[in-house]
Amino acid sequence: MLEGCLRALLEDTGDTEAEILVVDNASSDDSTEVAERLASEHDSVRLIRSPTNRGYAGAVNVALAEARGEYLAVLNMDVVVSPGWLDPLVALLEGNADVAVACPMILLESDPGKINAAGQNLNKTGLGFNRWLGKQRTIAGAEPFPVTGLHGAAFVIRKPLLARLGGWDESGFLYFEDVELSWLLRIAGNEIWCVPASTVVHDYHLSMFPHKLFLLERNRRKMLLADLRLTTRLAISPLLALSELMMWAYCLLRGPKFLRAKWQSYRWTSANRTLIRARREQVDSVRERSDWGVLRGLRWGYPLDQFLTLGRERGESTRDRIGA
Repeated sequence: MLEGCLRALLEDTGDTEAEILVVDNASSDDSTEVAERLASEHDSVRLIRSPTNRGYAGAVNVALAEARGEYLAVLNMDVVVSPGWLDPLVALLEGNADVAVACPMILLESDPGKINAAGQNLNKTGLGFNRWLGKQRTIAGAEPFPVTGLHGAAFVIRKPLLARLGGWDESGFLYFEDVELSWLLRIAGNEIWCVPASTVVHDYHLSMFPHKLFLLERNRRKMLLADLRLTTRLAISPLLALSELMMWAYCLLRGPKFLRAKWQSYRWTSANRTLIRARREQVDSVRERSDWGVLRGLRWGYPLDQFLTLGRERGESTRDRIGA
């Protein structure tokens, strides 16, 4: 996957000058050999080693300290970009000072005629969903449009802004970090847009496994506790309770491992109150919008098709790369 991602970047025919930073997150496979080989062959490729696995957001922070450009483009290693993909994203950012992040149209590798995500739709309860997952690519049209959330697989952000925000919060280690960054950008008064003229393909399959659910739920609870004041959480408590009920019902459907993972998410947030308090102070230091200003425009409902897909899943997930 890494070689395919890097080859596409190296073969990019766009006009945007770019350097390619590959962060090795203390990996144990042969990915560093791939990166080392391509770095020795191409001056634009630099390999940066992290002595520990800091998670996805942590790896981006490693690159943030080394990047020389005005913008930081973040890519999963299982993403393959299309030629010229950066040009329309940078053009949007340069022409719109209020836009902090530009997202490409992320297409499914299994069927590039269909969408993986055109950004994310954020729910008022902190959940995030792929916008237009499985829909035909043509539904997006040709013109850029605002979205409530970025998708972590591929996006471009203003580098000075990310630095001013304190980098990407890496305390969640993995999963949900894109939703959390999207909320923080909204809190700081920034906008996120999707640009259909820029496309990438992503090896994506909607799937769930216990460790992923634990990380998603603990990080969502952490974000709500840090980003929303108590009075706001009380005001939307019926909606939060409904989401909790739905999550518990889903875990009951999937079995004991999922129930245990959900319960452990409560235990984690209870044990990490100091971390959450520090995060709240960090969030308040960049706040430009009130809680209700942030919640305005977020979704009330849920994409039932994505819930049904996860509900029909049975057995061990083939996408579980954490427990492997």
